[in-house]
Amino acid sequence: MIKPDPSKTTVVMLSATCCIPSMAGFDDQAKEIIEQAIIETGANAQLKVVSATSAMFGGGVPRKVMGELMDMFNQGRMSTPAILINGEVISYGVPTLEIMKEALNKFVRKI
Repeated sequence: MIKPDPSKTTVVMLSATCCIPSMAGFDDQAKEIIEQAIIETGANAQLKVVSATSAMFGGGVPRKVMGELMDMFNQGRMSTPAILINGEVISYGVPTLEIMKEALNKFVRKI
C-alpha cells in the first residue's frame, strides 16, 4: 500500500474485495483508469485503496459515504469501488477516464 504523501492529494478507492472477492476485476479497472487520469492530467495526486472493512472502522471514508453504500447494497445494487477526492464521491462503480480527468482537474493541484 502507498504511504500517503502530505504534499499530494489522495484519491481514495473504496474496495469491497475484502467481502466480495469477485469484485477484484472492477477494482483493477478502476485503478487503471485512475492512474491513467493522474498521468494524463499531470495531477499532483496518489491513489490509496481502502477496504470496506477498514472503512467501516474509520479508515478514511466518511460515514455518510459508508451509509450511502450500505443503503445501495441493501437495495441490491453493487456500487463499489467508490472513488473519492477530498472526501467527495466522484464515482460509485468504475469511473470513466473522462469523469476521472474532470474530477482531478477540478480538485487537484497540478505538478
